[in-house]
Amino acid sequence: MLLLDVLGALGLFLLGMWLMTEGLKLAGGRALEHLLHHWTSSKSRSLASGVLITALVQSSSAVTIALIGFVNAGLMSFSQSVWVVFGSSLGTTFTGWLVTLFGFSVKINAVIFPLVGIGALLRVFSPLERGRSLGMALAGFGILFMGIDALRTNFSVYADGMNMQSLLDSQTHRVLAGLAIGLVLTSLTQSSSAAIAIILTATASQLSGLDMAAAAVIGANIGTASTGIIASLGATANARRVALAHVCFNTLAGLLGLLLLPPLLLLTAYFSLAESSANLPLLLAMFHTSFNLLGLVIMAPLEPSLTRFLGKRFLPRPAAGQRTAPQEHFIDRNIASIPDLALRALNLELQQLHKLLVDQSLLDVIYKPEDPLGSIAPDTVFSDISAFIADASQTSLTRDQAQQFTAGLAASHYLQNSLQTLQQLRLHASDIQRLDHHLLDNLHRWLEQVNAFCCHCHDNREEQWLQLLRNYQVLKDQLMADAISHSKLDDVDGALNAASLGKRFAEQLLQSEPPLQQLQQNGDHQAGDNSDS
Repeated sequence: MLLLDVLGALGLFLLGMWLMTEGLKLAGGRALEHLLHHWTSSKSRSLASGVLITALVQSSSAVTIALIGFVNAGLMSFSQSVWVVFGSSLGTTFTGWLVTLFGFSVKINAVIFPLVGIGALLRVFSPLERGRSLGMALAGFGILFMGIDALRTNFSVYADGMNMQSLLDSQTHRVLAGLAIGLVLTSLTQSSSAAIAIILTATASQLSGLDMAAAAVIGANIGTASTGIIASLGATANARRVALAHVCFNTLAGLLGLLLLPPLLLLTAYFSLAESSANLPLLLAMFHTSFNLLGLVIMAPLEPSLTRFLGKRFLPRPAAGQRTAPQEHFIDRNIASIPDLALRALNLELQQLHKLLVDQSLLDVIYKPEDPLGSIAPDTVFSDISAFIADASQTSLTRDQAQQFTAGLAASHYLQNSLQTLQQLRLHASDIQRLDHHLLDNLHRWLEQVNAFCCHCHDNREEQWLQLLRNYQVLKDQLMADAISHSKLDDVDGALNAASLGKRFAEQLLQSEPPLQQLQQNGDHQAGDNSDS
């Protein structure tokens, strides 16, 4: 039963951590954007913003996700993001101080129950979505400390029956075991903050000594790189660069922690600081902060070289026979959990696809041998967009955000139809090229009119569309007349089919414009909010 009690306390703690992090991400999505957009004009400001935001949201993963979105959107350079990553790693040490200063010394019943109560009331009764998200964060904060208190109580009972320190016969074995425990805890919880809080609680309950606990903190610090590695699998190039920068810094800081471990233990033994279990969490918090600070000092002069190295990694390469450069991708499953960033990425991805289609010459589709669609993989790109929208829709959305994602789905549908129309036109290219020159001349003029219509996307669209439909009717009459006068009745079907594909291409692009404009206006509105903040 004791093991079940420990698992229950651990579940309560992890539930509180998840509620707090998710609530803060949803409630402060635009504030997070504002801070990252305006506080990263220099390396020092980027570093400070990384520390501050991670300390506030208690999740370096959330900050990394936001960074991916900003770098993909071109709102932040990769060099700026590297310093935010460094600051984020340093910001995770705030968890240790929070748990040490409040989790073990403050009578939590006087704090956590009001927090849970106020948070629950906000979650249920707040008229605003962001207010409900803030309520979730407050309730999560209270539940987190309830979990810490329950863990401490159960660990204390467990420590009476077994001290982990006594199970290992040498300090080397204890250090290796501690490293493994820290790595496993972080990999399982996907949060170094959660792992460190568990380690501190176990140490305060005298379940392990300082050497094993310090090694576990190092393991947790290194283990958080697993979160970045998992997040970067199948992600955009920028996502993988940001994740690798995180891995490099945390690995260096962990190695420095191992070098600092013997002096820490000697210093502790000299001053007899380990005699009181109350001192151990404070020592661990100081130790965690110190080796991350030292890692920052050492990494600072190496950052330019690291940035150049990572900037040359994961570059897209044209496929065999492809003459155009691969298109940049903005959507990334990592940022789907933050609706504001997901909408920005979706807008950029769809606007890029729209521009590529608008700029496509229909005559080139027929006459040029290379793939006119560039690096678009039509079988996957729109399924990726649909999957991205589905992932983003799983989070809590405001009504406005839900409408924006609906608009994005509609725009994606029309753009996919446009792309499929181009593919059909290309399939008929050889038949079109064999048409009689009279039919071909009329068809060429029509396709050029379609291109001209598609390239003028903002002025008098309804009038332009009606004129294009009139031109289409005139074209059909001309094709029929030319076919009869030149006895080319067999060719008229091919010409009419090509003309119809041109009309459908223009029609689908036209229908994509209103939802694209809705998404664009949302992005401009967010930018305006950030500028006014």
